[in-house]
Amino acid sequence: MKLTQHPEYQRVYIANGEAFRLCEQAIIQWQAHNNTISVPAYGLTWTYESAREFVRDLSTLFQEYNHILWNGFNYCCQCGGQCCVADASNIQPFDLLAITLLDQSAPGLAENISASERQCIYLVNRRCSWPAEWRTIKCWSFYCLGTGPWRPDTSISELRGEITRELQQLVRTRLPLPLQRYETIQGFALADSLDDPVAFSEAIHNALFEIFVDPLNEVYPIIDLQLGNNSSNTPPEPRGTLTTSLLLDDQVATFIAQAVEEASETPPVVPTELAISVEQLLQDLEALQWIIEGHPSHESKLLHELYLHYANAPAPAPGDPPSIWYRMCDYLSKM
Repeated sequence: MKLTQHPEYQRVYIANGEAFRLCEQAIIQWQAHNNTISVPAYGLTWTYESAREFVRDLSTLFQEYNHILWNGFNYCCQCGGQCCVADASNIQPFDLLAITLLDQSAPGLAENISASERQCIYLVNRRCSWPAEWRTIKCWSFYCLGTGPWRPDTSISELRGEITRELQQLVRTRLPLPLQRYETIQGFALADSLDDPVAFSEAIHNALFEIFVDPLNEVYPIIDLQLGNNSSNTPPEPRGTLTTSLLLDDQVATFIAQAVEEASETPPVVPTELAISVEQLLQDLEALQWIIEGHPSHESKLLHELYLHYANAPAPAPGDPPSIWYRMCDYLSKM
């Protein structure tokens, strides 16, 4: 299709191309001035060279992260990149600063592209057109179980748990020191978010804003900190929120499989705040599966009706995992 006809052309490709040039200017000025940027809240100081080393370390971490996904498990190979969908990349300022620090550039696409309107605009002949040294953190972080087939007699949660544990081990041992300092100050481990890779990506970006992007922007205030895949007439989302996209379908599908298994094997206790039954939950899960597979024209109305069943689900107590009812409410609210 024509590049200009792709739905991401203006709000992703053009917007991020312009943002890249701003980030590039900031880094060029920093290199020329060769000054030190201090981050007293975290006891950090950045030079141009230390920032380059930091980005190289992060690149190595995510290269190893994806080596685990592609060589340690068979899901990515079976799937073949079906998660490379429109609105999934969620390019952030650090991604553009990183490629500049690595002497790379934002992708330049041809007049005619191979991506369909439902695929990521940066997907060229089934390969990512971003530099191999730096994919976007969200894309690099993402993992799922694909569409199967899965090993018999094994629960979905156990299969995901195998991946999560391997990735957590890698992140805990290879996380660059500035991010370790962030963890110490904030009092939590970034790897603990890895049971939800999109949440992990958001946690990493939030940390990078705190320790690098914000301090750099104070010295070279030309970076649009609200950068995101937003159209020109849509208010930018606040930093740290999860964007609703086709990528959410995959997360919901995984949740549905887990929830059906949980509700069927060990029926959960219905909270007193909810006027539904376990049987109704199973029916709603089936309806939700149909919605994400077909995306009917009255999808919003159907999702709202389902949401009302779970709107009063109680939040988990501190330290407790969220209940199946609360997770259902959370996913429906995101959709």
